[in-house]
Amino acid sequence: MKSLSIFITLFILSMSVANAATLNVKMKKNTQWGEESAQLATDKGLISIYALELSKKQANDLNTLKKGNCVQIKAKDQTLEKSEGIISIMEFESAKTVKCK
Repeated sequence: MKSLSIFITLFILSMSVANAATLNVKMKKNTQWGEESAQLATDKGLISIYALELSKKQANDLNTLKKGNCVQIKAKDQTLEKSEGIISIMEFESAKTVKCK
C-alpha cells in the first residue's frame, strides 16, 4: 500500500511538471508594467503576463529583466502560443536570466 501511495504522489508531481511550459527569449526592452500585466517585448514577440496575483519575488524577478538579457520564462500554462500577436501567460511561474545561445 505504501508503494502505491508513493507512486501516486510521484505521478501527480510529474504531471504538474509536464504541464509547465518553458520559453527562452531575448529581451528587446526592459519590463513594462500595466494595470494588470507585465509586458515583455522579446525577439519572439510581445509577452503579456497576468500580474495581479504575482508574489513579491515573481514581481522582483520580472523587474530585473533588462533589454539585451536572454531569459527563460516558465509558466503553468500548458502552451505558450501567440494569439493575435501576443503570448499571454495567465499562470506565471518564474523568469530568470540565462546565457545567450
